[in-house]
Amino acid sequence: MATATVAIGGVGESAFVFAAQANQAVKDYQNHVHKADIEYAVKNQLMWLFPDGNFRPDQTITQADLVVGLVQVKGLKEGVAIKDFPAGHWAKTYYERAVKDGILKDVAVEPNKVLTREEAAFLVINAWESVRKSRTRKDSELFKNHSYIQYTVSSGWIVPKTGHFPNGVLTNKFDSKTLVTRGDAASSLRKLHEDYIGIQDAEIIFNQFHQSLTLSKGVLTGFIPNNGKYSLNINFYGQKVQDYEKVGKFSLNISNYSEMIIRIVRKGEAVPLVYNQYANLPEDLKYKSIRW
Repeated sequence: MATATVAIGGVGESAFVFAAQANQAVKDYQNHVHKADIEYAVKNQLMWLFPDGNFRPDQTITQADLVVGLVQVKGLKEGVAIKDFPAGHWAKTYYERAVKDGILKDVAVEPNKVLTREEAAFLVINAWESVRKSRTRKDSELFKNHSYIQYTVSSGWIVPKTGHFPNGVLTNKFDSKTLVTRGDAASSLRKLHEDYIGIQDAEIIFNQFHQSLTLSKGVLTGFIPNNGKYSLNINFYGQKVQDYEKVGKFSLNISNYSEMIIRIVRKGEAVPLVYNQYANLPEDLKYKSIRW
């Protein structure tokens, strides 16, 4: 579940939170379990240190904190006006961008509300619906009777829209009503940001590959880009299955294949899949996006 942060009640404190923090002394998270995530979040301007140089990793977050983090993760720049928003609130611009993006769909605007994990998860699902198709009409109908909606960012997590959150074994630490901390937020926002950047990188790689393709008399030729962080795999399906991922120019007879799926994966990671595209063969090379 994702979460973001600012501080509870820090009106005005966060207006300039993303400015010149690199030289501030680190005081309170050197030994924290989310130290690396915190450093990533601050470096990439997803979260911030406070004026005293502390991060306050165990402080709870507000709705505004998470909204700001999600807006920053997606790099949103355009917004729409919001009626009846608290006058002078530091997060107003971020909320306008979040509304335009759909992050606040079916969510009451309460910027100073302290969030539970369930409430935070719902915001993340909204934010990622346009990225990973985290919720579809079919999914919503499928889980409606169970009060569930589906959230799939690098995994098949299912989180509840209402009701009780699935607990871990022998612990209620991650109960739906548990409050989200800044440390939790740093971990979640890092995963989301890496996922978002990965998709952008993968689209560049895929477009380079796609533009190189030609198909003539059942022979497919093209070029697989060389990228140190990602690999591009071609999976052919038909009379038999063949995987192809050699970097550089290629020429393959695909007349016996009916489908081709392009997978771009991160090298050496537990959840490597970044991007999928599907095409019918050999009639056409028009791809259908099936981003997972």
